[in-house]
Amino acid sequence: MLSIDDLRRVVTELLGPGSEPPGDHDNLIELGLDSLKLMRIADRCRRNGLDVGFADLARRPTLAGWAGLRAEAASEPEPEAATASAAGTTAPGERRVPGERGAAQGVPAADVRASDAPTTDAAATDEPFPLALMQHAYWVGRGGSQALGAVAAHLYTEFDGSGVDPARLGAAVAALAERHPMLRARILDDGRQVVGPWTRGTELPVLDLRDLSPQEAEEQAARLRDQLSHQLLDVEAGQVFDVRVTLLPAGRTRVHVDVDMLAADARSYRAMLADLVHLYENPGRPLPPLGYSYARYLAERRSQPPREQDVRWWRERLGELPGAPLLPTRPEAERGAGHRVTRLHHWLSPEQRGRLTDQARRHAVTPAIAAATAFAEVLGAWSGEPRFLLNVPMFDRRPLHPDVDRLVGDFTSSVLLDVDLTESRTFAERAADAQDRMHRAAQHSSYSGVEVLRDLSRHQGSQVLAPVVFTSALDLGELFGQDVERCLGEPVWIVSQGPQVLLDAQITELHDGLLVNWDVRADAFPDGVADAMFAAFVELIGKVSDGSAWDAPVGPLATREQLAVRAEVNRTDGQLPEHPLHHAFFTRAAATPDAPAVLGSDAVPGSGTTTVTYGQLAERALRVAGALRERGVQAGDAVAISLPKGPDQLVAVLGVHAAGGHYVPIGVEQPPARAESIRERAGVTVALTAPGSGTDAGHLPLDEAVAWPRPLAEPLFADPGTVAYVLFTSGSTGEPKGVEVSHRAAANTVDDLVERLGLGPADRVLALSALDFDLSVFDIFAPLAVGGAVVTVDEATRKDASAWPRLVHRHSVTVLNCVPGLLDMLLTATGSEPLGTSLRAVLLGGDWVGVDLPVRLHAQVPGCRFLGLGGTTETAIHSTVQEVEGGEVPARWTSVPYGTPLRNVRCRAVDAQGRDCPDWVPGELWIGGAGVADGYRGDAERTADRFVETDGVRWYRTGDRARYWPDGTLEFLGRADDQVKIRGFRIELGEVEAALAEHSAVRHAAALVIRTGPTPRLCAVVAADAGTGPGDVRARAADRLPAHMLPDTIAVLDDMPLTANGKVDRRALRELLAVQAKEGEREAPASALEEVVARTWGRVLDAEKVGRHDDYFQLGGDSILATRITARLREALDTEDVSVHDVLASLTVAGLARTLLDRDEEGRLELVAEVFLEIDSLTDEEIDAQLDDGPREPERADG
Repeated sequence: MLSIDDLRRVVTELLGPGSEPPGDHDNLIELGLDSLKLMRIADRCRRNGLDVGFADLARRPTLAGWAGLRAEAASEPEPEAATASAAGTTAPGERRVPGERGAAQGVPAADVRASDAPTTDAAATDEPFPLALMQHAYWVGRGGSQALGAVAAHLYTEFDGSGVDPARLGAAVAALAERHPMLRARILDDGRQVVGPWTRGTELPVLDLRDLSPQEAEEQAARLRDQLSHQLLDVEAGQVFDVRVTLLPAGRTRVHVDVDMLAADARSYRAMLADLVHLYENPGRPLPPLGYSYARYLAERRSQPPREQDVRWWRERLGELPGAPLLPTRPEAERGAGHRVTRLHHWLSPEQRGRLTDQARRHAVTPAIAAATAFAEVLGAWSGEPRFLLNVPMFDRRPLHPDVDRLVGDFTSSVLLDVDLTESRTFAERAADAQDRMHRAAQHSSYSGVEVLRDLSRHQGSQVLAPVVFTSALDLGELFGQDVERCLGEPVWIVSQGPQVLLDAQITELHDGLLVNWDVRADAFPDGVADAMFAAFVELIGKVSDGSAWDAPVGPLATREQLAVRAEVNRTDGQLPEHPLHHAFFTRAAATPDAPAVLGSDAVPGSGTTTVTYGQLAERALRVAGALRERGVQAGDAVAISLPKGPDQLVAVLGVHAAGGHYVPIGVEQPPARAESIRERAGVTVALTAPGSGTDAGHLPLDEAVAWPRPLAEPLFADPGTVAYVLFTSGSTGEPKGVEVSHRAAANTVDDLVERLGLGPADRVLALSALDFDLSVFDIFAPLAVGGAVVTVDEATRKDASAWPRLVHRHSVTVLNCVPGLLDMLLTATGSEPLGTSLRAVLLGGDWVGVDLPVRLHAQVPGCRFLGLGGTTETAIHSTVQEVEGGEVPARWTSVPYGTPLRNVRCRAVDAQGRDCPDWVPGELWIGGAGVADGYRGDAERTADRFVETDGVRWYRTGDRARYWPDGTLEFLGRADDQVKIRGFRIELGEVEAALAEHSAVRHAAALVIRTGPTPRLCAVVAADAGTGPGDVRARAADRLPAHMLPDTIAVLDDMPLTANGKVDRRALRELLAVQAKEGEREAPASALEEVVARTWGRVLDAEKVGRHDDYFQLGGDSILATRITARLREALDTEDVSVHDVLASLTVAGLARTLLDRDEEGRLELVAEVFLEIDSLTDEEIDAQLDDGPREPERADG
């Protein structure tokens, strides 16, 4: 076992020439030890009997701390090696190195030498051998059926130089392939690889552009670059690397090198290029032969299973691990088919590199961790969730042989880093936390990230990816050595791709500085997103390097350009209301008393008339005001209004305001206990009610108030800052919460819309909304402020959509302000009859506004304006507006967006730390400005929580999720509590609903979570045209949604059930789905072939029953198990025409059987399946009996 002085010497050696031996308590990370150096020290410790990982060393980064580890190890019993059940089933031919602690860690103990390990060398015997874990992931990911698939994991580089001889380079390439067997590897379709002979000779492909003009040459070279940088090498045919030359004008050359990472990782790439240059420059001087091979290395590594404690550590965390960063991405259907990767790059000069290194060491973290932390901060800013998984590759070459570092092959592993940015922390604290998390994860890295992802997929029942990668190649040396650049030329183009990868960030050494590359699946992101993220990273890494970022939390990372656009759309300052809501009405009543104010068949009960004039309405309101004053109502008092829908409500509202009070609407259908709770919470002085509704002193029947003999001589006009009404909405505690809205706040909304619509005396507003729903505030005060009329309905008519078209015609209704569901009902009720031409403006708010509604309205009333409005009760009815002109809805809209703020209103979309989110990133919607309510009646704690002041602006935190588009448009995404987690995935119900509603026959969609069993299920209900089936809707949604976001159950209805306010009644939908969501019987296999497939799946996946439509991943399948299934099906069906890709692409028993039958030109598979099932049903004894000659026929008695 190494002594502390031995370790001191090792550290001094690794720190480099001129380094002083460290003291016992010096922080070795601050002195310059990074992860790779720590890994080398850990390897040396294990080879000398001290079983530690680099994470152990990193957590105690002093010699004194390592002395403690040494003492602890000496007193511990030896751990047992992992069992087959913990590490997975051992493949045939594999064996484990027994007994030694070093072997259990995955590195041989001191007395286990390479010569003692398995000696079979597949590369020497042309024997197929299994793919390494990462190779297997790369290979499976190439399949077009895989999410983010159809691309190779490869690295493509171009070197611009002069005088490169293609013939000489071709000979060097052939010699290179002879030296490194993996450059001659061929990937078999059963998930194995085999090394074959080099068959491509010494002649390289050459593109001769010397006779072209420089411009023409560059254009053709660019086309070649586009082809090569995104090519899929034919690895099944043994093409794992590609070298070619372009001859350019003026004696210039360009060398193209493309390497599939199935054959070579980043360190191998460096070794390859170094060997290639040597063979090119020294054709007569071969390199020393290699005494070891990649195949032998893999065999020895397979004999060293993951440590049991590592397997257990990860599996215990499966239920709590987050998902991938929820970066803003385009729907699958909108992405291009080319799967193009774009490289973004930034070079840190040697001086900047030095400053970054100094700052990192000063804060006791490695430079790689500092860069990873900056990357994580940027991801967090563009992610919808503060917790996410980061995929971190590890260069994990174990020193099993002196030649290991000279080999070409894929030696990489990976570890999943759980990033948590939930709490606000300084950058220094964040980096320290990231380093600690990385060390803990790496401590258990013998169970790789690939294996953890497979476990997660089984655990969650669907494929889990970690598509955002951070690769640090620091301390691997320069990416391209001086010899390489001298020989081949300057590297002018570098790009890498990887399957199942959205974003791969790499940091490596180049020209004594640091090169940061981001390889981005560009078509997956909205335009500008990747560029903005990278710009934010470059700016942040600059601040990390200069030291200004470490002592404070990272600020907003939205770009200056994005914030400038929002500042412009929020520049809405205008005239603030100077009078209370009712002032304009009473002014109009005095000026035009005979003008119609209220229209309706029941406008004056019993009078036979249909009109109430302004004068009549004002006179009745003043009588009500007189009655209220005599019943003790003072200025600022609360008066409840509990009346059925109709003109009486207008009389009551105006009477309350004229008396100096504010009204508290209580629906007549409210349960008595809730109505009483509202009265108590609001501090109601008196309640205006219908006749017979109450006889106690607190009730004043409206008929008595209207007949009051002593009306007020004139209305009282309160200060516009006083409360106008208190609306009670559902509270999270179960108790209703009362929102206090001032006259100024409500009038600000009304005034904007009046001006925007140009409302005047000729306008007629159909008032469908209930009084206790805030859309009614516009219905009353907007038309009455300008001399227009309110078209009222009674309770029965309000619920009978078939009556609404008649009202529109009879009263020449010009404006409709309602929730989207009511417009849908109106348009449906018209049927084939036109709605007429009077309607000139429709305002929709209070719920999602579907993209079908502008189109349908335009078809009925071509000249009618369509305005979608967004807002909350706490922000005075409406806060934002989006007009749709001419019924033309952009194709990319999934709903009508919130748009831009109304006058004197501001909006923000912020993260959990109150920072403005970048474009396309969901955040909590904050609304500020003149429309913000005063707060919640009698609830100071809740008011303080939801109403906040920042930079002199008072904001309401809506709890809604929204995001900005680059043009400053605000898109509503649903309630924050509409985010749910299903099978480990965070799902936005609004996104699911929008995708379902894209079906042309679907009018409305609602997604819900139903819990009828041990796990929640995602279900949906759609209102659709007759003949629309759930399968049609699901198939259309599958073009936009990933598999984990597709509802398990879709119910199709003619119409959605609605609440009293016209919103979708989700409680009724849950009750419906709870019945439908009960699991039905699995559909049994429908043919012998399907039965063979189902049995094979069941045995490999350990599933008791497998139905023909069961999802492979939900059954617990993964790519490794698909390899086993493929092997068993080949044997059972006596065919080689089954591949891993078939299994993963088909996903169901029925799908796989159909795929196989489509290829079965001879029609034999069903017959073979029947024979297999017959044999499979026999016992061992019955099979033995069949194989035996069987009993002889008894001899006849007569001889």
